[in-house]
Amino acid sequence: MTITNLKQVEEYLPELGYAPSFEKNLRASIRKSAEVYKTELERIPAELAEFDRKWGRGRVRHVPAPFRSADKFRTWRKHNRMVLRRLSGASVTIAFGREWNTLLAFVKDNQGRGKLLGANSHLTFGVLARTASAAGLRPVEITDDWVNRVAVGLETSQRKSLRRGIARFNAMIAERTRLPELEHLLPMKDVAQPVALRPAGNSWLRSAGHPGARVIWAEFDEIIARKKHGEDAPLAGAPVQFKANSEKSYAESLNWLLGSLSAEDLIEGGADLAEIITHANLVTAINHWITARQARGQSIKTSTLHNHVSRLVHLAVTYLDPAPKEADRLRKLRKKPTVRTDSVGKMSKPRENWIKEFDLDPAKQERAHRLPEDLMARAERVLAKERAGKRLRPNEMMDALRAGVAATIAAILFRASPVRSANLRTLRMRGEGAEFDLTALERDKRLAELRLSIPGEQVKNGMHIDEIADDDLAPVLTWYLQEIRPRLISAHPFNKPYTDSDYLFPSTTDRPMERSNFSEMFRRACLEVNFDMTMHQARHVCAYWILSVDPNAWDEAAALLCIDELTVRKYYAWMNKRRASQAGRAKLQQARKGVRKHRPGAFDNVA
Repeated sequence: MTITNLKQVEEYLPELGYAPSFEKNLRASIRKSAEVYKTELERIPAELAEFDRKWGRGRVRHVPAPFRSADKFRTWRKHNRMVLRRLSGASVTIAFGREWNTLLAFVKDNQGRGKLLGANSHLTFGVLARTASAAGLRPVEITDDWVNRVAVGLETSQRKSLRRGIARFNAMIAERTRLPELEHLLPMKDVAQPVALRPAGNSWLRSAGHPGARVIWAEFDEIIARKKHGEDAPLAGAPVQFKANSEKSYAESLNWLLGSLSAEDLIEGGADLAEIITHANLVTAINHWITARQARGQSIKTSTLHNHVSRLVHLAVTYLDPAPKEADRLRKLRKKPTVRTDSVGKMSKPRENWIKEFDLDPAKQERAHRLPEDLMARAERVLAKERAGKRLRPNEMMDALRAGVAATIAAILFRASPVRSANLRTLRMRGEGAEFDLTALERDKRLAELRLSIPGEQVKNGMHIDEIADDDLAPVLTWYLQEIRPRLISAHPFNKPYTDSDYLFPSTTDRPMERSNFSEMFRRACLEVNFDMTMHQARHVCAYWILSVDPNAWDEAAALLCIDELTVRKYYAWMNKRRASQAGRAKLQQARKGVRKHRPGAFDNVA
C-alpha cells in the first residue's frame, strides 16, 4: 500500500505497532493537522522531508496558529514526525557488526566517574559504531580519510557526536596494550578528528598578529586617534568625538576588506592602508562577498555591504589623499545599485512586515499590553509547584526563570522606556551612577516613582534618556527582585549560579548578562506564551501605539524612542498611507450610496 496523504496515515496507524494508549494521542495529533494546514487530511502530503521543511526541527522559533503555546506545537510536531519517520523507514536501526558490539559493551562497562571513559560515552561512541557498520567497516579499518569523507555528509549534531565518539575510540587505542581482549580489534594509531568544515580564519585580523599587517593597522590607529580627538593631541578631560562602538565598526569593515582580499590572494605583506582601500580592491571584495552569500543561499539585499563600503570610502577620501579621479570613482561606488540596495536607510523587510501584521491583529495588540502579566503567570505556575514541595525538572524551572526575566524586560520596554537591547542589558540597579536605581524600591515597596536615566555617551545616537516609569512597572519589578533574581543567583536549576552584581540582569560573572543569552531568554519566553516578538520589535510596537492614537504625534514618538523625527516619519510613513487608503475606500462607499439617491429632474427644456 502506497501512503501519500495524512488520511491514509490515520487509517494505517494501527499497523505501525504503537501501544493503544499512545496510538490515541498520535491519532489526535494527525487529526489536528487538518486545522493546522487549514485543509482536509486527504490534501496533506505524508512526506517527512516536506514536513521538516515546513515545520522545522529542534528549537521552536515560531508558534503557528492555532497553537497557543510552544509546548502544544512541539507535541503536535513530534507526534506527526514520529509517525512519518516510521512510515518512511527512517527509523530502521542499523545492526552493529560483531566487533563493534564487543567494543560497545566495553564502553558501557567502563564509563562514568573515575573510569576510563566519561559518562554516557556509549551514546557518542555508538554514532561512530553505527556509521562504520553501515559502511561495512571493522574497527581496525577506520582511517583518517574515511572519517573526513563520512563527516561531510552528517548534520551538525551528528558530526559533533562523531567527533566525541572518535575521542572515546582514541582513549581505548591509547590503552590497547593494557586491554589484551580488545587489542586485536583496535587500530595501531589514533584516528584523526575530521577536518573543520568552516573556512580558514582571516589571518590579517589585528588579533591574528600577521607581520605584514602591522603597517595597515598602525595607520588605521592614527586615523581613529584623529577622529577621536581632532588634529591636535588629546586634551585631558576633553570630550571624545568618536565613540568606541564606531571605532569597532570601522575595524570590522577593514577586517572585511582584508579577509576578502586574502581569500582572493590579492594582498601582500608590507602594504599600507592607501594600497589596500582602492576602487579595484573594493570591487573585488564586493564581488567576493556577493558570490559567497549566493553560494550559501543568503540574501544580498542587506545594508551590510553599503555600511562596509561607505566606511572604507570615507577613510580613503578623507584621510588617504587619493587622486581626484580615484576619489570620484570611490564616491560613486557607494551609490551603485548593487551596494546601495533597497534596504539601505529603511526598516528591514521582516521588521516592516511584522509591524504591519501587528497593525492588522487587534488580539495581538491587546496581548502585547498584558505581555508582562502573561509571562509572570507562566512563571508563577511553576513557582507554585515548587512552593508546594513538588519536584521539578531543571528544564521546567529554567523555563520559569526565563519567563520572569522576559516579563521584566517587557515591562521596562512598555512601561518605562523602549530602550535598545544594549542599554537594557547593562542597566545597573544600584551603585554609583546606576541608570535604574532600585535601592529605594527595595527598602519600601510602596514607592511609586521609578526613574530611568541613561547618559548620552552610553546610547547609540548620543541622546540622553531620562524617563519616569508608569506606576504598573513597580509590581513587576518587585516580583522579579523577590522571586526570579534570587533564584538565578542562589538556586540556579543547572548549578550555574549568577553573580549578585549591580546589574539588574546579572550573569555568571560580575558583568551584565551575555548579549546572546539575554536576547534568547526574551525570545524563547515570548514564544512559550505564543507571542513572537524580539526586543527591537518592542520599540516598533511603542511607536505604533503612539501613532495609532494620534497620527500626527511624530515628535512624541521620536522623543520616546530617542531618535529624530525624520527617522520616525521615514519608518512609519506606511501608517499614513494605510489611513489614506482607508479614507479613500470610505469615500468610494459614500459615492456608491450617492448614486442610488433620487435626484429631481431639470425642466428647463420643456416646451
